[in-house]
Amino acid sequence: MKQRVATASEPGRTQPAVSNAAAARMVAKLMAVTALCLTLPADAQNSVSHEYVAPDPKEDVSLAATTLDGNLPAALETQSGVATAPDPRRPPDPNHLYTGGSTDDSPDSTFPPDRDTRQPTIENYDDPFSPATTPFKRLRAYDTFDGDYNLKVASRQTTTVPVGGELASGDDPFYADLSVELLADDLVRIPTVGPGSRILKMHVSPATTVSIVRDGADNWFLRGSERKRVRVVMQLAIPRATFGSDFADVDWSRIESMVAPTGRRPRTDAVFSAIGIDRGMRPKLVLGKMVQYFRAFAPSNDPPKTHGDIYLDLALSKKGVCRHRAFAFLVTALSIGLPARMVVNEAHAWVEAYDGSLWHRIDLGGAALDLDQEVDLNQPQHDPPADPFDWPDGARDNSGENLGNRDREQNDTPGPSDPNDPNGSSALPDPTLDPSNQSPVNPDAAESTIKLELIDRALLRGKPLRLKGSVASKDQPCKNVRVDVMVRGADEVRRTIGAVPTLEDGTFDGALVIPRDLPTGDYSVFATTRGDSTCGAGRSD
Repeated sequence: MKQRVATASEPGRTQPAVSNAAAARMVAKLMAVTALCLTLPADAQNSVSHEYVAPDPKEDVSLAATTLDGNLPAALETQSGVATAPDPRRPPDPNHLYTGGSTDDSPDSTFPPDRDTRQPTIENYDDPFSPATTPFKRLRAYDTFDGDYNLKVASRQTTTVPVGGELASGDDPFYADLSVELLADDLVRIPTVGPGSRILKMHVSPATTVSIVRDGADNWFLRGSERKRVRVVMQLAIPRATFGSDFADVDWSRIESMVAPTGRRPRTDAVFSAIGIDRGMRPKLVLGKMVQYFRAFAPSNDPPKTHGDIYLDLALSKKGVCRHRAFAFLVTALSIGLPARMVVNEAHAWVEAYDGSLWHRIDLGGAALDLDQEVDLNQPQHDPPADPFDWPDGARDNSGENLGNRDREQNDTPGPSDPNDPNGSSALPDPTLDPSNQSPVNPDAAESTIKLELIDRALLRGKPLRLKGSVASKDQPCKNVRVDVMVRGADEVRRTIGAVPTLEDGTFDGALVIPRDLPTGDYSVFATTRGDSTCGAGRSD
């Protein structure tokens, strides 16, 4: 007789209680099986074989199974597919820590605008959610700006985020799996899946007392009483309409009280005229025209024409990637009386608009070409509702949703091992605009020389590091080769922060976002290349 290993015996899961009637039926079946066993040969009675049965997330959902501690459902049925719970017993991941100790992570975080409108090729990213929200991890949100156009949060007063409640009709459920380095009686910024997220259940390991608070722009922070590394696993819920639904047709009087006060009054007449909006229109129409206008921005290697005002430079030139679009949208929205926020993480930026009842996530496009992240293909990618706003021709190719889908497809196809990767694993996707132009590596080619210059001298977590340089072999430029940029700390551990391609003349020029989980400290920055058919591998000094 074969004995089935039930889901209850799998690590991290347990089965629900069984009713009395069900128990009676189980006993009857057990008695029938016992009687059958009595007719088997003697040697068969003494041998019991075990058959492994793989975990079945759909079965966990149907049986309402829970994790080992009984605090979280073992799986969630979502419109994106079945998501399985993280194992609550796993220790915190030291390589993906959310921690504090810097201005960027504190409630005082600000975001300065910039004029570097070139499209990034590869961004470092970490997605702690299932279904995965790549690249829409909601990490930093800003709802106002000061006299220098630095974005900030209008109300930094925090309120506690309650834990409890049930999944409501129309909600999307998620798991969050965060490794956090708590600070004693201080706040550590953590991400959410979107505005208005709710915590249904939470598990902290090792056990310690924590609370989660949010500020006026719905940024989340974790507060602990001692310095300690913990793993926080949560079941979250959020209205599905947040990710895609029609903006309510409300009057200005319904929403203008939610507009945060700003530190200056921009010269918006020319921008309003270019978009074709004014206060005589309904807010819904104004929003639609703004989304259409800012989605039509394009990356540019040439900085925008100067008007002596960075907002006018970006908004009127229609140049820029995601962060420039979101910044100019926010200033425009607040100036006309539309409640809005700019949201940014290490890889993408977008906006939120409020209709008096719901904050709507709106992607304006301008995303990077590729991401560098570890993708768990066993977990589904979040499938949002249909986008209620139109995209200009070709603009959707660089939307955040397309970036997430491309990244997942690329991770589903193993690539060649990169000899410059310290872990010996497949590294970043090819960053060149046309990957078919990448020549095969010639191990006998002459060694390449890399010259690297850092335009920014400070490494700020979650902020771009601007750099430039060149690659040559035997005094000949190495064109269209990939350059991996790495940092090395006092522990001598190397970490790749991104990659840039060289141009026809062998030069490269770009900006790579510093991973937000990079520990504070002193680092050296260097670059490597694996070369191609004419240029050998090399690294900078």
